[in-house]
Amino acid sequence: MNLFNGATLRALQYGSMVFAASALVACGGANDSGSSPGATVSGTAAVGAALANANVTLTCKNGSGSATSDSKGAYKATFNFDGPCAVTATGGSVSIHSFAAGSGTYNVTPLTELLLSYLAGQLGTTESGLLAGIASNATYQNALANSTVIANAEAAVVKLIKDTYGITLSTTSFLTVSFTPGTAGADADLDTLLKAGAISSDGQPAAALAAAAVAAGQEAPLGSGSSGSTGGTGGSGGTGTSAK
Repeated sequence: MNLFNGATLRALQYGSMVFAASALVACGGANDSGSSPGATVSGTAAVGAALANANVTLTCKNGSGSATSDSKGAYKATFNFDGPCAVTATGGSVSIHSFAAGSGTYNVTPLTELLLSYLAGQLGTTESGLLAGIASNATYQNALANSTVIANAEAAVVKLIKDTYGITLSTTSFLTVSFTPGTAGADADLDTLLKAGAISSDGQPAAALAAAAVAAGQEAPLGSGSSGSTGGTGGSGGTGTSAK
C-alpha cells in the first residue's frame, strides 16, 4: 500500500538531506566556521632541530584549526577561517609562536617569536597581548594582514641579529620560506643562532635579544590603521611544505 504521496515523500527526502548536512558540520571538530572554506596553512615548526609530533593550534580572526607536525616538524591544517591567525606549536617543554596572515606557508620558529616581539613593540603591546588580540583587535589584524608591514618587520629582525651577533641570515623571509630541518638555508640559520646563544634549546630568543626587538619596534610605531608609510595588503605565504 502506498502510504506517501509525492509531495510528502519529497518533504521527507529534503528533511533527511538537511539532517545529514547538519551532522557533517557537527563532526567538523577543530575546523570551525569562517568565510574561506578549505583554506590551508602549512609550514615547519623547528628550534634548530625539528619540533616533531608537536600540537599546532591556530586561532584566527574567525575560525580555528589544529594539526600535528610530522617527524620533520612539517604541519598542515585545512579548515574554514578568516585570517590572520595566531599559531602555537607545542612539543614537550617547548612552546613557540607565530602567525599566519591567511592561507600559505607560515613557519613557527624562534625567529617568528622575535618577529612577534618586534611587531608588538610597533603596536604598543606585548607579544602575549598581540597573540591574544589577533582574534578581536582590528588594529592588530590590519597589521598582520599587511604584507609590507611584515616584510619590513622581518628585515628589521634580520638587521638586529646582524648588529648584535654579526650573523647574516640566509633569508629575510623566514616567516614564509619553505625549509626542512637538517638542510642548509633557513634551518642552518637556526643552528647558527643556537650556537651563538641568540636562542635557547627551548626555542625562546635570548631575553636581551627579545627586549631589543621590542625596543626596535617601539622606535618604528604603526599608526592606528597599521599602515603608516607602508601600503598594500597581506597575501598568502609561499609554497607549503609536505606534512602528514
